Amino acid sequence: MTSSKAVIGSLAIAGALSALSLPVLADAVSYNYAGLRYVDQDLDDYDCGQDGLNVYGSLDIQQGFFGQASLTDVSGEGGCGSMTISASGGYRIPFNKQFDLYGTIGFESTDVDVGNDDSGLVIAGGLRGFIAENLEAKVELAHRTAFDGDTGINGGVAYFFTPQISATFDLGVSSEATTWGLGARMNF
Repeated sequence: MTSSKAVIGSLAIAGALSALSLPVLADAVSYNYAGLRYVDQDLDDYDCGQDGLNVYGSLDIQQGFFGQASLTDVSGEGGCGSMTISASGGYRIPFNKQFDLYGTIGFESTDVDVGNDDSGLVIAGGLRGFIAENLEAKVELAHRTAFDGDTGINGGVAYFFTPQISATFDLGVSSEATTWGLGARMNF
């Protein structure tokens, strides 16, 4: 992992941990939502930069269980590009008054434009909650088994304009890739 990726990952963890001592500022985190975001991805091993759209959603099932799904379609110059479909199930428990601790396990399949396709498991765990009024944040550690495996740290924020509509920013850093996304999410 490059030193800049390590610094960004450390800052994300430090920010999430410092937020744990904040008073309760908003209602509970929702696990019922759908979103759309623009994503930009740099793949180190393939010297590839690609961008595109990601459609995603989550559904609260009951008693702490939830499901998630995502479709990402990205393209770039020189044969870069892929379509990834993922689905996972998760469980959450209250960590404190502001945050939930959660874990997910799922499956993703990536169809690359040039080269070999691959599929595998994704296991993730993290914290998610409100760090300020109308500002939700998350930090998670995720491991993917596809394409020789990769472990990374992901973080994100959602600023709520209304109780249902938010603007989002996400950042993922691993030894293989750096990904950021900007979009909108609707809670239901």
